[in-house]
This record gives sequence, structure tokens and C-alpha cells, in this order.
Amino acid sequence: MKTMKYQPHGSVLFVTFSLEEGLLLLSNPLCLAIIQSCLARAKALHPVRLSHILVQANHVHLVLVVINPDDIPGFIRCFKVESAHMLNRLLGRAKRTVWCEGYDSPLVLTPVRALCAIAYLYANPAKDNLIESIDDFPGFSSWHMFRSGNLCARWKRLRRYQCRRLPPSAHNLRGYSEEAFRLLSESREEQKFELEPDAWLEAFGYRTQDEKERLNERLVTRIRALEARAAAKRSRVSSAVMGRIRLETRTLDVSYRSQRSGQRSWCLSEKRRARVEFIKSLKAHMAEARVVRQLWMKGDTSRLYPPGLHPPSMPKLANSLTISKAFKPPR
Repeated sequence: MKTMKYQPHGSVLFVTFSLEEGLLLLSNPLCLAIIQSCLARAKALHPVRLSHILVQANHVHLVLVVINPDDIPGFIRCFKVESAHMLNRLLGRAKRTVWCEGYDSPLVLTPVRALCAIAYLYANPAKDNLIESIDDFPGFSSWHMFRSGNLCARWKRLRRYQCRRLPPSAHNLRGYSEEAFRLLSESREEQKFELEPDAWLEAFGYRTQDEKERLNERLVTRIRALEARAAAKRSRVSSAVMGRIRLETRTLDVSYRSQRSGQRSWCLSEKRRARVEFIKSLKAHMAEARVVRQLWMKGDTSRLYPPGLHPPSMPKLANSLTISKAFKPPR
């Protein structure tokens, strides 16, 4: 049985989902156009308060605040499905799995842990030796929107059928740029995208502008410290970052196999007692949900599913009648 997701209204989630194989979410104009289109579409169909996001070649990190719990799996599913179809068409593949099943979405219990999670998100390219600083990261992220204060954008909506198989000679920066230009020129639809970098602060009760600015400055300071730590580690082992030019000129790679591993978390907190209490409460909710599900299977729908958990579809209590030759309908 899959682990139940507890995502109540107003909660802060640190979400991660990864590609099954390959490096397909690159920093070229074509991949950026696909990411923007799929992200704006998912957000329009399944509203969430998206605070911060960073997309690397084989995984996505984002921090969001839940509006309606039912929209969280829909938001991620929409992004995955749309992007998978487009990427498969570019590669000339049919019905190939692109994304790993499910997603990790621990609930963030404290503002300190939320700040650390966001700092980790933006410092990830430096930690992975891709770039010296998030300021120079050419891939998709919300960093420049966050720092500039320009929180609204309008992006072209791309359709699956617009994407076509690229010949081997087009798998380079020039080919990707020309294909992106064609797709964006042919598209007549625009989608609005809004970033809410202070949504997580408001979820933890920080309302005044002074409080938000103070914590956002702490966030930037934390990011710079993590980047400096990554630079010092590279200096000790005499290694260098990949660099902006190499990131922008990489080609779609289906041979890469991720080495990422680890267990999914239920919650994030720097306080052990808070984690223990949360997990104890969550297990009680899950036990109640199992009882309710068993009652539903028996036809008793009088009890409601625990709030914050995603209820299963209502069970079928009878099959449709199959008309056989021996059956004669009444006249």
C-alpha cells in the first residue's frame, strides 16, 4: 500500500520529484519553454501558492503552500504528464515512462526548517558543482523573480502536437534554439504565472513587511553561506564547476542513470519533539482513514475521511447487469 499523503490547507510542503532516467530538463531555450508552459498550465488547473522552485537536469524542487489538498497531486501529475509527452515527442519515443512514480512532499513544521529547505533548494546547483552561484544558474528557477520583485509573468502555452522529433543534427544549442523559436512563434495562447515567495512566511504567521524582509535577508545569507561552503570543498579537492556555457550547450541525454537514493520523509523540523508528535498524530489519522475506507467498501458512507488526507474513489457496490440470451426483458 502506498504511503498516505497528509497535506492540509495552509500547510507548507517541500516537494521533490525526479526523472526515471536521463538528463532532459536542461538549460537551453527549448527545455525552458517546455518547463514554463507545463508549470503555468499545472498551476492554472490546480491552484497552489508556489513560493520557490528550481529545476535541475533530472529533478525538481519546489516549496508551496496548500490551498486545496486535492490540487497537490493534480498539480504534480499535470506537470509530469504534459512534460513527458513533449519530451518523448522531441526524442521520437512513444509511450515511454519519463518520471519516477510518486513524489516526496514532507510537511514543513517550523519556519526555521522552511528557510533551510529553501536555502538548500537554491544552493543545490553550487553543491552539485554546476555553477558558483545561483545568480549565474542558466536553468529554470524562481530566483531572479524572487530577487527582482517581478512576480508575474506571461508564458506561451505549448501543445503536445506542436512538438516533433528532432533529427540528430538538431541536438545542439542552435537546433534547440531554432525549435524553441518555432514553437513559441506558432503558439497564440499565453498563460499567466504568479510567484508568491512570501506565501510560506504568511503560512507561519509572519504578516508585516518588516518581518518578511528580515527573514528573506536571512534566507539570502544562508544561501551565500552554503555556496561558500561548496566553493571551499571544491578548493580542497582541486575541482571546478561545470560552468554556464557547458550547462547551456548540453544535449538531451537518455543514458544517464540517477544515483539518488533515500527514504521519503513525512515532515521536516529541527525539533525532535515536534517530529515525534507529528508522526504520532499522522499515524492516528492514517489508522482512522483505514477504518473509514473499510466502511465505505461495505457500503457505509456515513463517516467522513480524515481532513488533509486524500480519500480514495468511492467503491462500486454493484456491477452493471449483463444481458444474456436467457434474459428476456419485461414488456
